Amino acid sequence: MDVNVYTLQEISNDQILEKIKNRESFIIEKLEPMRFSSTVDTLEKLIESEGLKCRVYTIGRIATAGATALGGVTAALGLFSGIAIAAHNIATWNPDYEIAKNIFGATIHVNYKK
Repeated sequence: MDVNVYTLQEISNDQILEKIKNRESFIIEKLEPMRFSSTVDTLEKLIESEGLKCRVYTIGRIATAGATALGGVTAALGLFSGIAIAAHNIATWNPDYEIAKNIFGATIHVNYKK
């Protein structure tokens, strides 16, 4: 599957909405840290405006849950993280889209799942 990659300056909300209507996956790259949350919020609203469901998550979150094997305070944080991930997955069961935030890579992956 070929996924198109854009910067936030290269793609408008109208173009994003068109991609959502066509059930396309795409990546937004080179995001400034100050624009990350607002971009995710906008993507979520655009997806939901089409009557679709989405799940937002951070890439690498499962590694945090893996910290339970280390013991001590880290284990407690890892266990809490694992419980939170499971609850989130249940709350957003069977999404049409997943919005995957890669904070360190400054990208957002918008993946059509069905």
